[in-house]
Amino acid sequence: MKRILKKVTDETVNELLQNEIILPSTYFQCFDKHAKTLEIDLEDKDFHKRLDSFIAKEYADINDYARKTLESLDKVTIATKDAKLAIENKDESSLQKIYHEMQDLKKELDTITSKVFKDEVTQAFNKKWIYNRFLNNEYNFKKDGVLTLIRVENADYIYENYGQLIFDNLQIFLVKYITKKIKEEKLNYSIARFINNQFIIFFDNEDLKECSHVINNIKNLIEDTTLKSKSGILIKPKFTYEINTYSKNESFSELIENSFINIC
Repeated sequence: MKRILKKVTDETVNELLQNEIILPSTYFQCFDKHAKTLEIDLEDKDFHKRLDSFIAKEYADINDYARKTLESLDKVTIATKDAKLAIENKDESSLQKIYHEMQDLKKELDTITSKVFKDEVTQAFNKKWIYNRFLNNEYNFKKDGVLTLIRVENADYIYENYGQLIFDNLQIFLVKYITKKIKEEKLNYSIARFINNQFIIFFDNEDLKECSHVINNIKNLIEDTTLKSKSGILIKPKFTYEINTYSKNESFSELIENSFINIC
């Protein structure tokens, strides 16, 4: 259910992205249109039952996240008090113990954060991360950098003919391969899933020419690769991309609309 709704939502947002104003009625009409292409009947009772179940699970996940976050904050408060007392008493043994407890707490918080800000399929960051962590409160860039928008080619064909599993595995391969090659070049970057078959790579304070050269080399290497599934299906991975610089306080949405219109 979540994947179906996400696919419809992504396609709806992608179509409406360039509109300056999106009215609720416009969004619903567009959502309804894309839902019908996936043979979803918004009036179907069974669909509504599954939707209610999905919403209930989402609320449960949110409550679980909130509970774990509060528990972590309580642990931080306790650890801070203990650390203050240990420093006053010059208790090195207690300080060492608190240090290890804080390391464990960091791992717990990383796990919680991962569930909120990571794409569950590829483990790249998700759109929530872009808007809540990477951009400022006005959804503008916090600093200068280089942005690459990547679109997986033949995504609809692969999904419709080979199914969700093959499509997911293709995207997992691409994200892993791209990140591996960028790390080899020792570039500072973050990668996030933007819409359905589109990913964004943010290069932090890197040269546009060097980033473009690296991405183009990765593209050529991938196009020389053939993937084979366990069932024997052969797929040639391929992506197109656009690349541009961004400046501190520049609007993220305006950059996407003006510079990446050919790929969105």
